[in-house]
Amino acid sequence: MNPEEVRELLPLYALGALSPEERSRVEEALSSYPELWAEAKAWMEAASQLAEAVPPAPVPPGLEDKVMTRIRALRRPAPWGWLRQAAAVFLILALGYGTYLGGGWLLTLREPTTQVITLVSPQGEVVGRAILRADRTALILLHGSPPKGKVFQAWGLDHGEPLPLSTFRLPLKTLRLPPEALAVAISLEPPGGSSKPTTLFGLPR
Repeated sequence: MNPEEVRELLPLYALGALSPEERSRVEEALSSYPELWAEAKAWMEAASQLAEAVPPAPVPPGLEDKVMTRIRALRRPAPWGWLRQAAAVFLILALGYGTYLGGGWLLTLREPTTQVITLVSPQGEVVGRAILRADRTALILLHGSPPKGKVFQAWGLDHGEPLPLSTFRLPLKTLRLPPEALAVAISLEPPGGSSKPTTLFGLPR
């Protein structure tokens, strides 16, 4: 593992959400790159503070719009991997609006029933991740925004036709999958969405 690969896994390492094999690889890499221990300790301290936070509370009306506005204002190019981007979003939410929103998703990564789904383009390029909780709630984290005149649309995947779900414009979206959906995919659609996928954007790998 190179230093950047280690950095991408540090948030999950701090949360105790890696497999034993992955954890061993990170610890072996940290011994090779001792300069990264300071970052690892910072993530562990942040995770510890979130673990001691108050239990989740209902999200007040209008809060999601305020959070999305703040995230949009802070978006800028950065050489982070998806895990660091996700953790940064969670910390913005937790520090700015309470642990019930940002901290709740960060702590979800501790749960053994939580799935992290990699989304790849039809060409095989990673375009985002989906974090899926046991209650079928998903957090979608995509790289970038849709092109002008298009929106993202989520699809529930089972063994039949894709099930149309929410449309959205920002690269971060929470939604609930129907019970029969085993995974989620993302397409690019005209405003208002479609009954069938038009242009595939992200498929589960």
